[in-house]
Amino acid sequence: FEGLEDLPTLMGDSQRLFQALWHIVSNAVKYTPDGGKIRISGRVVDHTIHLMVQDTGIGIDPEERERIFERFYVVENTILHHSSKTAFKGGGLGLGLSLARGIIEAHKGRIWIESEGRDEQRLPGTTVHILLPLPET
Repeated sequence: FEGLEDLPTLMGDSQRLFQALWHIVSNAVKYTPDGGKIRISGRVVDHTIHLMVQDTGIGIDPEERERIFERFYVVENTILHHSSKTAFKGGGLGLGLSLARGIIEAHKGRIWIESEGRDEQRLPGTTVHILLPLPET
């Protein structure tokens, strides 16, 4: 965790915002091999809170970056979870990131993904960015 303790308070549904972050971090865990790293950081930028969840996982291909926010969209069949150097991917219904986007947008925020692409050998990682507006003063 980096910079989170210095962030101002947001106005919003704390349970739903927690749920959105849980889905994002859960995805990072599913697609990062044993021994990988997940970094959660935040800072204030232009009257918004900018949160980032960065992992050292397999990454996401450019053509998948928007599609993964669609309901029921799963990049591959990940029905069984097990852990090893490359067979670490967990299962899901393809709803978590769709719910996360809906929650973030309901709070007048934005969510997007950066990744160099998918590579199970090189492990380029993924960064999920979230912008949430600060309350008007």
